Amino acid sequence: MSSTSRIASIRSIIEQEQRPIGARAEALVAEIRHKHQGIDKALLFYGSSLRAGEASGKMLDFYVLVDSYRDVHGLGLKQFGSFLAPPSVHYCEAEGPDGERLRSKYSIVSLSAFRRRARGGALESMLWARFAQPTLLICEDPDLRADLLDTLAHATHHFLSETAPLLNGDREDTAIWERGLMESYNTELRPEDAVGRSKQIVAKHADRCQAMAAAMFAPGKASGSIFVPDRGPLRRNLCRARWFTRRIVGKPMGAFRVLKAFFTFDAGLDYVLEKIKSHSGAEIEVSDHARKYPLLHAPVLAWRLFRKGAFK
Repeated sequence: MSSTSRIASIRSIIEQEQRPIGARAEALVAEIRHKHQGIDKALLFYGSSLRAGEASGKMLDFYVLVDSYRDVHGLGLKQFGSFLAPPSVHYCEAEGPDGERLRSKYSIVSLSAFRRRARGGALESMLWARFAQPTLLICEDPDLRADLLDTLAHATHHFLSETAPLLNGDREDTAIWERGLMESYNTELRPEDAVGRSKQIVAKHADRCQAMAAAMFAPGKASGSIFVPDRGPLRRNLCRARWFTRRIVGKPMGAFRVLKAFFTFDAGLDYVLEKIKSHSGAEIEVSDHARKYPLLHAPVLAWRLFRKGAFK
């Protein structure tokens, strides 16, 4: 099967899983669009809040695609920082359908950067591994929607292609997803255990992972298995080298994005601490001064969190 046929099969799966985003997400999308006066081209709803469902009470995660960072930030350091290391991270709240307070973390990235990076045009796995996972599109332009479905399909194809050389022979059809997500999580600054987190996500979407694997690879001899052809030692070692390089590059870039987020993300420090607590159980008290000047206190806070076992 050609790569074009595989991508078409993956795209069909992604298109079939599109559905309404739910009333809570709609309320936040409306607030995000109001906040930025309609400069978005499309939004993507993803992450743990999507996986957990409508009534989870989690902070919702979106990507907001725009034509230009200048439309969002104007000229200056914020625009340059977003261009250098997208995305820029923002925060908003909205009132839910039952009057509850809804919270959102949303990342702004240019449409051109998203298409290029998510389709595999970036060494970092952050975008193409993230959007190989379940994603709902919010886009009224049918041509752009079709293009974004293609982009998500390419992201999944690239993710599986970058993982396949690490495996060979008959494998369980979910094994390639567990290995790929583990490798990707190991390139990021994440508080949770990469192996446990990858297994948890794959188990949540086992049917989807199996369908995607079947679209990419020939069936194995056993039921529920796929056959991953041996790429040979050269391609296998090159693949390992790329994942090693991603770990070297990814963590400093992640740290830079966290520092950059302090300039755009209201309540950024509290969000980071909440996220770390939910994933690792590590918790520290912070002063009002630290909340007001997070960059000044960042080294001490990072050391305290490290001592508590927040980072793997």
